Amino acid sequence: MPFDTRNNAFEYSSPFEYSNENNLIITNLGLFEEENHTKNSILLDKILIESNETAPEKMPYAQSDWNSAQRSDYTSILYDMVYTNSLNTVSSRDIELLRAPGSDHEENIAMVLAEYSQRQYSQISNTVEQYLIDALFGLKVESQYAGQGNIDFLAGNAKTSYVMNVANTANVFEQLDEVNRIINVKLGSGLAKKRKGTVILAAGNAAKALKYHQSIKDYMVYTLSLNDSDNFATKIVSQNPAFSSWKLDTVNVIDVTGYTEITDYIGENGFAVVPMVDGGFKLHTGIGVRHSRLGREPGLVHQYMTDVDRMGWPAIHTESAFLPQVNVPDSIVFGSVSS
Repeated sequence: MPFDTRNNAFEYSSPFEYSNENNLIITNLGLFEEENHTKNSILLDKILIESNETAPEKMPYAQSDWNSAQRSDYTSILYDMVYTNSLNTVSSRDIELLRAPGSDHEENIAMVLAEYSQRQYSQISNTVEQYLIDALFGLKVESQYAGQGNIDFLAGNAKTSYVMNVANTANVFEQLDEVNRIINVKLGSGLAKKRKGTVILAAGNAAKALKYHQSIKDYMVYTLSLNDSDNFATKIVSQNPAFSSWKLDTVNVIDVTGYTEITDYIGENGFAVVPMVDGGFKLHTGIGVRHSRLGREPGLVHQYMTDVDRMGWPAIHTESAFLPQVNVPDSIVFGSVSS
């Protein structure tokens, strides 16, 4: 943490060293590809036509007979990023409450700053997570100060929905295949080829069916080794400290029961099927704006320290400017269950 004598300021070069203790599911999934910008107002290209061209056969020796490829058609729209920040100044009261026997004054200040630093980083991370949830499941970005106001990725259209039959005689895998076909149709053949996988976030009865339905258990018992970690006859492996997750064939499933920020959108017994598509989900990030020089590198979180108090008490600042973008909103399937 270098000290800047010209401006009495420290800058934290890598706030991302902090471990994530908050189980930020959407952030940790990596669905949103981060794209950094040097300004907080950006022109975004929206693809109007997704090319899926072929090259027709041509005569091999006719020099003038060539195919040509068409470029995708775009329209550019100006968007302002959502901006948030946090500021804490160390005070003598902070030092009194620290209760660290044997430490000197400078060490006490450093400990208080470290705690504020972690708390601010967690505060901003939780804010970004909520915006990602709103974008992914609410298909919207709400903003009071951005020039474009609120963004509706569906442009007033309805979400893509599906009702899954979980009766004892139903076949859950067959219905997941049907959902997969719906997603591919919504994506179109061009984007469907860019799919890297699928993730299902399920709660309540939907999560229960995707774990313990007879058709699921039959598949696991007869197609996997009894020692396989994905086999429900032995155990379900948790890939997240707070939420269990598992894999059904090529589909990743996460039980988000009790995660009200998500279940408020998908329902207490519902699910959402999200295709993992190259370029389908973006998280645009900008720069800090409160300091003339610090925090102005492109990135999601900018954290630095200054002396803002006349009495010499240091302050720590954290800024973030970001904008989630969902380019394939109707390819996300929102499901409910019935028996």
